[in-house]
Amino acid sequence: MDLLDVREAIVESLKARLPKIVTVSGIRGRFDLRELATYTQKCPAVMVGVLSATGIDDDTDLRPKLKLAAYVLTKNGRGGKADEAGLKLSSSLLHAMRRGPLAEDCQAPTGLGFNNLYSTSFGDEGVWLAAVTWQQATPLTEISDDELGEFLRVHATFDIAPADGKPEAENLISVRPTESAS
Repeated sequence: MDLLDVREAIVESLKARLPKIVTVSGIRGRFDLRELATYTQKCPAVMVGVLSATGIDDDTDLRPKLKLAAYVLTKNGRGGKADEAGLKLSSSLLHAMRRGPLAEDCQAPTGLGFNNLYSTSFGDEGVWLAAVTWQQATPLTEISDDELGEFLRVHATFDIAPADGKPEAENLISVRPTESAS
């Protein structure tokens, strides 16, 4: 499992553990209030981000302790106020976390925490934001060159003399690590 696999496994696990009305997805990580103003998300929502990894030792197995966050986003609606819905959803999320590991071969969540991230700078947006944070030890595997896909290819355009700005050739070049000459 790599970090992306872990995040996706947690997303799928939380989808199964939370009410069906909740949109559960991955998110790049921490974000600020300005980004929230431009971020489109169907509410109520839980967005999972991998924040950091610690405890990476020199032993043979890479099993860091990941710090993760599930951001809870709600908005005012016909059924009530955003903060009321958010507090209820956060409670459900905390209970869901206590039901065991969120991904295969991972430790159950530890160090659960809740942070109300609401700010008056949200203005009249009618939204509420919180983060449920936790840690879990997770075995990580190394990915192969083939799994990197497009990141291992570069598109090259060749403008051969005279340099007139009109490319004479183009190519998609595979970028692979080379073996050392020694």
